[in-house]
Amino acid sequence: YVTCEQKGEVFAIDPDQQRVIATIETGGRPRSVAFSRDGSRAYVACENGGYVAVVDAREHKLLAKIQLPTGSLPMGTVVSADGKELYVSTGRGNAIIIIDTQSNHIAATIPVGNRVWGIALDPSGTKIYTANGASNDVSVVDVKSRKELRRIKVGDGPWGIASVPKE
Repeated sequence: YVTCEQKGEVFAIDPDQQRVIATIETGGRPRSVAFSRDGSRAYVACENGGYVAVVDAREHKLLAKIQLPTGSLPMGTVVSADGKELYVSTGRGNAIIIIDTQSNHIAATIPVGNRVWGIALDPSGTKIYTANGASNDVSVVDVKSRKELRRIKVGDGPWGIASVPKE
């Protein structure tokens, strides 16, 4: 899937055929996409709409929009190791929203640094890391306790973040 923020669309691409096979209108300036572990659902963070669009990734159809709390500008998305939760960074909302993927309801809100943009899950599935652009740091969040453990100072305006396994 490719997000195209200007028109509020997501494109499903077949890399073998080298073409777009479907266009899904999500609205709301889509910023990122995360897939369920079985590939049946796509979760699209829609910044201007303040919601997450839920897409049937096999039929390429919009199923639902999960409205986030006022002030949320969803940016990054990542699915938990077991597929039961979706973690969403909220930009100027300065928090991570946890969504139960079975019910599509918000399970928790965790305050983190300022302008949380990028989000990543560690390989063990026990920690979430966020790139906090305005506070110039990375939040480390414990998944189980749903609490920010610490912040790590980094360079100016961190945006993206990834977590890889240690060798």
